[in-house]
Amino acid sequence: MAFDSCDVAIVGGGPAGSATAISLRTHAPLLSVVLIEASRYNSFRIGETLPPPARAVLEHLDLWESFASDSHEETYGSTTSWGSASLQHNDYFFSPANVGWHVDRVAFDAMLAQQAASRGTRLLLNTRIHHAQRRDGKWRLILSADKTIDARFIVDATGTAALARGFGSQFIEEDQLIGIARVFAGANRDASTIVEPFAHGWWYTAALPNDLRIVVLMTDSDLARRFHFQKTAEWESVLSDTRHVSVMVNQSKPSASLAIRSASSRRLTPPTGDDWLAVGDSASRFDPLSSQGVFKALRSGVFGAYAIADRLTRSETAGLRKYNYLIEAEFKGYLDVRARYYCDERRWSRSEFWRRRHLDSDPAAGSAMNLKMKLEPAPARDSRLALADRDANRTPLV
Repeated sequence: MAFDSCDVAIVGGGPAGSATAISLRTHAPLLSVVLIEASRYNSFRIGETLPPPARAVLEHLDLWESFASDSHEETYGSTTSWGSASLQHNDYFFSPANVGWHVDRVAFDAMLAQQAASRGTRLLLNTRIHHAQRRDGKWRLILSADKTIDARFIVDATGTAALARGFGSQFIEEDQLIGIARVFAGANRDASTIVEPFAHGWWYTAALPNDLRIVVLMTDSDLARRFHFQKTAEWESVLSDTRHVSVMVNQSKPSASLAIRSASSRRLTPPTGDDWLAVGDSASRFDPLSSQGVFKALRSGVFGAYAIADRLTRSETAGLRKYNYLIEAEFKGYLDVRARYYCDERRWSRSEFWRRRHLDSDPAAGSAMNLKMKLEPAPARDSRLALADRDANRTPLV
């Protein structure tokens, strides 16, 4: 068995993991960093939106030029029929940086990882972690290909908090939201994101690079089972009933089969522990309606790196406590905005999907509903829905 050692081992090479590595190499260059990614960045990833504030984080990480040189779709806002049958335009005009982007997530994630490697991070691709255990004041990670790494600190950037949950942390789940997505080729090139509610959830579609367009049905996992939305024929039938989203792909052809991803709003508690912390979706996850997922992941990597540097270079734990507070406060503020936004759509108030979210605006009723959802899970009749429920696929939607 091959042994190696480092100061910080980051498990997960998505935006959060790479941002942590890049920020560490800049903020504490004497620390050795290993970034462990299970793939070779060669499979489809969902989560295409970068809002205008992301530019400030990319510039902070000295990534803007690399990002700008790639072929990303600029977008100047979203178009939505939220609360009304007619479309309303929400542009970025009043944002300090009024341009957002739809990105090819595979290319974007690979670029971030390569940038981390170019700055001194050791990048291990196609490498999985089998076990992590604490011994003699260090972490020992047992990896695939008969590799072992000893680290002073580990970062859970898996998206599912696979490591952190093994250490005793738990997710506080707010809903059962999933996304059932499909990519189309040769679709309408309108760069705006279109959001369209319906009785059992909502749809969104966005242009992607290379003349592609993603279309996603958002609903709760039990409702997807009840109405068979995970079946291609039913998904296409419901899509054809949409007034605005279907128009964007009515002259195009699917380029892939349906992909199902968990998208529930959730927060890990606690997000830090004995020389470890979680970043990105492992720490918290927002509803894709917020379009904040990738931006939040990048930012959490930066803040997490500061806390790690304080711990390893100055033996200070105040940064970890501040990071805990940041994750908790950020999520609380997000839930307040989420509840208000869902309450703006009242056309299907008797529908189970919308009733659940309207109850969320009442703390007592919302808590009761969430408890009921935890105690009475629907049986998993479709393997892909079961995987989404268990968060087996760590790719976020946004």
